[in-house]
Amino acid sequence: MPKRSTGCFECRKRKVRCDEAKPECNVCLRRGTKCPGFRPPQSFILHKFDQQTERPALIKEDESRYKYANQSPKDSVISGSSPARAVARLPGSEARPVDEPLPKQVSSVAADRIQHLGTFIALYLPRADGPALPPPSALMLGLPTMPANSQVLLAAVDALSAAQLAVNNRNNPLINRSRSLYGTALSLMLRAIQDPVTALKDETLLSTYLLTLYEVFVGVTQGHGFFYHVQGLLHLLRQRGPSSFQSRLSLQVFHAIRYNSLSIGYHMRKASMLDSPEWLAVTVRAAKVDPYVALQDICICIPRLLERTDRLARDGGSQTDIDELIDDSNNLADRGFEWISIFERLGPRYDRVDIELMDGFLDLCADRVFDPVFDFHYFGAGICYMIYWMSMLIMQGNTFRLLRQHRQLEMKQLMMWDRQLGGYADSICRSIPYNCRPSAGYTAKFGCLTPLVVARKYYEAKGAKKESEWCENVYMGARVPGLYQSPVPLEPLKEVKKTVKDNARFI
Repeated sequence: MPKRSTGCFECRKRKVRCDEAKPECNVCLRRGTKCPGFRPPQSFILHKFDQQTERPALIKEDESRYKYANQSPKDSVISGSSPARAVARLPGSEARPVDEPLPKQVSSVAADRIQHLGTFIALYLPRADGPALPPPSALMLGLPTMPANSQVLLAAVDALSAAQLAVNNRNNPLINRSRSLYGTALSLMLRAIQDPVTALKDETLLSTYLLTLYEVFVGVTQGHGFFYHVQGLLHLLRQRGPSSFQSRLSLQVFHAIRYNSLSIGYHMRKASMLDSPEWLAVTVRAAKVDPYVALQDICICIPRLLERTDRLARDGGSQTDIDELIDDSNNLADRGFEWISIFERLGPRYDRVDIELMDGFLDLCADRVFDPVFDFHYFGAGICYMIYWMSMLIMQGNTFRLLRQHRQLEMKQLMMWDRQLGGYADSICRSIPYNCRPSAGYTAKFGCLTPLVVARKYYEAKGAKKESEWCENVYMGARVPGLYQSPVPLEPLKEVKKTVKDNARFI
């Protein structure tokens, strides 16, 4: 009697050699398909005896019941059979149990997801204790407790978890596997947003946001994927409307989306709908108790100032238009100054320390261009400071150019502006080592990317070559070099910006 194949069901179906790796064979992983699993090493073989000849006739084993074993009751029930009874199918008149009901087990797929998700959270979030995390980071803590009834959310979690593991372990084969999972998640997401009911669910919104993070980890589209995902998120927000954001989960997702929209608004110098009164009303209550949200309420208005500035330069404008723009810029800056004074009412939330105390940073960039650096009292404070300094450098730098073009500034005023802008850029760079430590997690490391681009542009304009090169070296190191098929540009949205028409707007 020939030996029965012990390969997985997919390899046996395709008639190819299976390496029989558990729980999923590598042949299926390389093909980007889900391995359906293996036949148990032992199973019952039932025979039917012909009463006339007394020769046994083999009843064919129902092997399909072993595929994706115990994933869910729905998956494991085979028509005409019971999942908890015989492993072979008998004619109805002779059906009888051959064993006791089997205890329900956790499926290998579910077990892998739990393990990978736990690893993702441990690597992505900071490990230091402190006050509550900013909403986009706190959002990740709730992923393990979310109901597993959304296929698009499960697919997005699988893709993002695989990307995190691949980046952390420098595992190129796993990069390819994560891209396969990403493709699956994209297909499910497109199907979800085409359904008018599913498109409005929190899980769909969260899934799309997680896919924007995937693009940050291993995207190879030079920023295009991230850009279009954020635009898709804004479409979903508009479909839902401001009044739909009431639950804790939906508000956390909203805060996360708003920061991504802000980052693109800074790159593209285009406003979004999120600075309108109806959308700002969503965060009124949270802004009273959360300094991160209060800061975002200010910063989300900056891209519109940049857009108005570019429109004046392109189309021209009256002196009244110019004066209004300068006044609006100064008023928003005053709100920023008020925010930092409240935030630091008990003193700065950081200490100046030697850069050597930033564990692991000198391995990323050995240049001591900025030393000492800032050691923040907790992770959330570092994020708030970095966003504040970046946003003020962008806004005040834009205001300074307007004043130089349309007003006569005295030498003392020029020196004051130069000192202020240089202080913002210097503070950004001194905050980077804290956020690039391994213990700060990937959320802090990736949060450094846009501030580094902003600081580098300032130093380039000043002709500060040493500082500019430091920003570039740290940026490339934070992007995990070596995992990308082509070099990642320092300005990932530069090509996207060229393709957007002058009259294009964010949703």
